[in-house]
Amino acid sequence: MKLSVSPLPLALRHAFRIAHGTSNERTNALVQLESGENSHVVGLGEAALPPYYPWTVRDIEDYITSLSLDGLDITARDHVSILSWLDHLPSGPAPARAAVDMAVHDAWSRHLGLPLHAALGLDGRELPISTYALPIPESLTRLDGMLAAVSSFPFLKLKLGSGDPDFDVAVVRRVREIYAGTLCVDVNSGWSVEEACACIGALDDCALAFIEQPVADGWEDLHRLLHAGSNATHQIPLVADESVQGLDSIPPLAPYVGGINIKLAKCGGISGALRQVQSARTLGLKCMLGCMIESSIALTAAAQIGSVFDWLDLDGTMHTASDPFEGLRFKQGTITVPDRAGLGVRPRHAPA
Repeated sequence: MKLSVSPLPLALRHAFRIAHGTSNERTNALVQLESGENSHVVGLGEAALPPYYPWTVRDIEDYITSLSLDGLDITARDHVSILSWLDHLPSGPAPARAAVDMAVHDAWSRHLGLPLHAALGLDGRELPISTYALPIPESLTRLDGMLAAVSSFPFLKLKLGSGDPDFDVAVVRRVREIYAGTLCVDVNSGWSVEEACACIGALDDCALAFIEQPVADGWEDLHRLLHAGSNATHQIPLVADESVQGLDSIPPLAPYVGGINIKLAKCGGISGALRQVQSARTLGLKCMLGCMIESSIALTAAAQIGSVFDWLDLDGTMHTASDPFEGLRFKQGTITVPDRAGLGVRPRHAPA
C-alpha cells in the first residue's frame, strides 16, 4: 500500500467572509490510500487548509510521503488495531494526520463491508440538525438577500467579527426580526474582551443558542470576559472553537464555556475527535462537530460520527460551487450519510 497526495481546489459559490478574512476559493489536499500494482484506491482523506492555517499542500505532501505504512492492517476486524497504528503517527500538521486517519478508516470499514458509522457501533443513532452558516455580510441589505434564501432552515449560524461591533449587533438583531428558528453566532475570535462584554449584553434578548469563540484563542480572555461581563455574559452559553486544539487544551477551558467545537482538521481526524468528545463529557461540556470549507470527503467522514455530538456544523460543502465528490446529503440542516461501505464517498461522476 502507499499514500498519495494531490491538490484539491474548491471554488466557492459566494465570497465567504469571516473574522479571519474573505475567501473566493480554497485549495485543500486530497489524500488517497492505494493498494496493489494498479494503485487501486481503497481509502480517501482530505486535509483542510484554510488561509489562516500555516500549512500548504506541499507541507501535507512532505509529511505524508515520509510515513511508513509498516504495521498497518486494514483487514483487522477490531477498531483497536486501527487506533493503535494511528496512535503511532509522528507529530506533524493536524490536517495531514486527519487526512491519513480518514483514509485509513475508510479503507478499514470498506474491507468490513460496512458504513463507517456501523463499523464503529453507531448504527441506528440519529444525527442532530446541522447549522447553516451565513458569512459576514457587506451590508444589512445584502444580509436580507442572504437570509431570504435560507429562511426555512431550522438552525442558522451568523458569522460575526466584522471589525465593527455595532454592525455585528445590528446583523443579529436584523436576523431576529425576520427569523424565528434556532440561531447562534460565531465571532472567530473577532472581539476584544471589552467589545464582547458590550455585544453580548446588547444581544441578551435575541434568544441565541450560544456564542462561539467571542474572544481570542486560549482561556485567558474567556476568564477575563466572564469576570468582567454582564449578567447576559453568564446566561448565553459560550462555545470554544479556535481555543480547542489538542486534548490538553480542553480542561483549562471547562470553567469558562458550556461547550467546545471539535473539527477533524484540528484534532487529527476521527480518532482524535472521539477522544476529545470523551474528554469533554467528563468535564460536563457539550460538543459541536464542526468543519472547514471542505469537500464531501471530510464532511462525510465527520458525519459518520455525528451522532455522538450535541450540535453539528457540517455545511462546508454547501458553500462550494462544484464538489468533485459525493457523499453526505445536506437538506435544510438534515444530514444523511451514504449506506455504502466505508465513508461512502465516491467521485461525483462515478458509476453507481
